[in-house]
Amino acid sequence: MKGYTFMRWSKQGVPVSGKIRCRAVMAGLARAFSATLALCALMFTWVVLSAGLTYDFSDFVAAGTLLAAVLGGFAGGRAAGTLGSLHGFITGLLYGLFLSALVMIGCEGSYSALGLVFRTLVLGVAGTAGGILGVNLSSKVVLVPKRGAKRQPGL
Repeated sequence: MKGYTFMRWSKQGVPVSGKIRCRAVMAGLARAFSATLALCALMFTWVVLSAGLTYDFSDFVAAGTLLAAVLGGFAGGRAAGTLGSLHGFITGLLYGLFLSALVMIGCEGSYSALGLVFRTLVLGVAGTAGGILGVNLSSKVVLVPKRGAKRQPGL
């Protein structure tokens, strides 16, 4: 495990809350919701083009939301460049909270609150895994520029 970082601390004495980059979390949420929309478009295409009458996408939706949380955490950790596990967890948790809110609005009483909390935490852990990968597999391309960074002409 030598050479892999789970958290890279950049400055000593600065509180963790000052190290969280909101723009990186927003970039991760945008990636997670984009993956969710792609999943919905894929399911819609399947329903329209297939001849079947009954569709059960519950396993597909569960796997797709986990993948979306991992991709969102990856984008958040990669954009932040530091504290990948924290940025990924926040991204996955916010993504899970949004999905839980949609479920509670749309399906009154069909899901228990404890089950939704568990699913939200699972999405947070999946985002953490993506954030760790995003920090460790980061490239020289910056997805979200840092504050005060000068833009080069033509970019």
